[in-house]
Amino acid sequence: MAQDLSITSIIETAAKLPLVRIDRSDFLTKNLSSMCTPQQLQKALSDGTLHANIPVAILDSLANAVINAETIKVTSISTVAGIPGGFAMAATIPADIAQFYGFIIRVAQELAYIYGWEEIFTESTEFDVRTESQLVLFIGVMSGVGAANKVVAKLFGETAMKAVAKRVTAKALTKTWYYPITKKIASMLGQNMVKATFGRGVSKVVPVIGGVISGGLTLATFKPMAHKLKKHLSKMANMSPEEYAEYEATIDIDTEDIEVDIDINDEEIFDISTNTWSCECGVENKGKFCTYCGKAKPAGIPQYRCDKCGWEPDDMTKPPNFCPECGDPFDEGDIVLE
Repeated sequence: MAQDLSITSIIETAAKLPLVRIDRSDFLTKNLSSMCTPQQLQKALSDGTLHANIPVAILDSLANAVINAETIKVTSISTVAGIPGGFAMAATIPADIAQFYGFIIRVAQELAYIYGWEEIFTESTEFDVRTESQLVLFIGVMSGVGAANKVVAKLFGETAMKAVAKRVTAKALTKTWYYPITKKIASMLGQNMVKATFGRGVSKVVPVIGGVISGGLTLATFKPMAHKLKKHLSKMANMSPEEYAEYEATIDIDTEDIEVDIDINDEEIFDISTNTWSCECGVENKGKFCTYCGKAKPAGIPQYRCDKCGWEPDDMTKPPNFCPECGDPFDEGDIVLE
């Protein structure tokens, strides 16, 4: 029987967890102080990073570091620690789902602030429609919803580029033009959660995770999801105002044709969740430790995909030093599975 899980209820619950909300000023000050001049930092705080003449390559490097740091946290943290209500909350929103999306919300805020976004959470403790809508859109991008990419691209002009995209600023964030689209995207994400959780009979896929968090499953979903949002924001940040205006003019949002690509969040997780490994003692295992001798599962071999253009080497475990398509160097930010 399908469990009724809506993405909005999960986001609202996850947003209440400790340390989920990121203070924009504190985050940028802590992470940019050593990467730019004091004048650039002040400009970034007041007007956004894209107006502070900070090279986008530096922002990309910081984004990769943030994704790696949050990935380490989410794959190691207890699913119950710090959750208000503990197991009692699992009756409505399973604790591990809320915990996972808490980290999704964290990294979404951090990436948005890196690429010039304004404060996402208001000072009010209430979870308002504007905040909810933006988080749904970010998660939509991370989940492969094409319409979410388009709406975020539209909003990028007024939030990150601001006055340089005058045609976009006519539709201010205070307007509700994108709320109906957000609701449809949220509904789509919720439907895919139910499909991935119960349609396949895999109780630990939601489409990311349900039940006890598995480090392997979390790594296989969290990092690629974060890199999808990073890639989308970085693409626009690298555009000149003129290039962005031309790009924005081509965006046509069709609310009747919202599709989602959950390949990473469904097929790959299913494969990983059913894979076994052989311990040195000869016993086959599915968990992180051998059930017979207790030895830890050997670390996997990292697989790489260019986080700039998406190019993949024939042997994903042996990337070249630089991407042959865009010239971006291969580093930890390009790891999609390990």
